[in-house]
Amino acid sequence: MIAARVIDNIWSTRKADCLVGIKFMIVEVIDGKDAGRRFIAADLINAGIGENVIVSQGSAARQMFQPDTLPIDAAIIGIIDEECTF
Repeated sequence: MIAARVIDNIWSTRKADCLVGIKFMIVEVIDGKDAGRRFIAADLINAGIGENVIVSQGSAARQMFQPDTLPIDAAIIGIIDEECTF
């Protein structure tokens, strides 16, 4: 899982029929060696721009969707309310 910040939403006038109704957001990694890297993540939890989120990637991200064979590589799976440091 990756901690990221939602930067913006992304619009697509055309996409595969299996992706209709899925919202996509641009996220930026906020921690670790990949900090600053941006990518697109599917959003089913209605995260807002500026929110810190938890992103899952790969086959784990696809499991949020039915059927789990959708061509999704990253999904926003949670909104971070508070960060803890250990």
